[in-house]
Amino acid sequence: MKKDNVINKIQKLIRLQMNAEKIGSEGEAFQAAKMIKKLLMEYNLSMSDIEDEDERPSVNIKESDDFSPADEYGNHWKKNLMAVICENHLCNVYIRHNGKMFVIGAEANVVIVKEFYLYLIKVFRRLSLESFNKAQNQAMANGKRYTEHGMKKYIRSYLEGCVYGLDQNYQSMKPTSEETGLVVCHKQMIEDFLKNGNYNINDKPRKSRKQDIMADAFLRGEKDGKEISLNQQLKGGKSKRSNLLK
Repeated sequence: MKKDNVINKIQKLIRLQMNAEKIGSEGEAFQAAKMIKKLLMEYNLSMSDIEDEDERPSVNIKESDDFSPADEYGNHWKKNLMAVICENHLCNVYIRHNGKMFVIGAEANVVIVKEFYLYLIKVFRRLSLESFNKAQNQAMANGKRYTEHGMKKYIRSYLEGCVYGLDQNYQSMKPTSEETGLVVCHKQMIEDFLKNGNYNINDKPRKSRKQDIMADAFLRGEKDGKEISLNQQLKGGKSKRSNLLK
């Protein structure tokens, strides 16, 4: 198929997707978005090749500052936390050779990712100490006590549970057809940004569950991760847990 014909077909699919979104036909909009992505990849095109310059949205793709995942309770949970947030806010996170993370996405989204990441680190760390203190009190009531090693394992397990619960929290909110279309566009823009910047990146954090965990602590963290009010926090409101930051 000639390039002009491919571009014309993609433009028709974009219009089809937009019309489907207007009438609430999520299935049709989703299929159109999938076909757009398939054609873009098959013919090595970007959204900038498809849209007229006057109609092109003003989106500034940028790279964030570096974030260190180093933590006294292991870096696994911080890497997973960043991966979960980026996945749900139209950004990608990558790891440099020195082990530090950085985010690429639309400028506004990168700001949101950074703020939410730093915010949730504070929330989950404070919740982890609160949860551990309760567990320690319960153990002492039974004539036992967590050792320092036991405390670190409990808190690490809890933090990993928080991230797992947060991921489930996001997944419980079904994406709209508009959001599905945005994912297609932003992923392509990020790929274009990487190509133009001559990045040599092949390492991204992958969400996974560590096997060496304390089950009870993990489950408590999972529960709290599910209860974080995503909509309220991203709009600057307060969840029932946010008072822990005061």
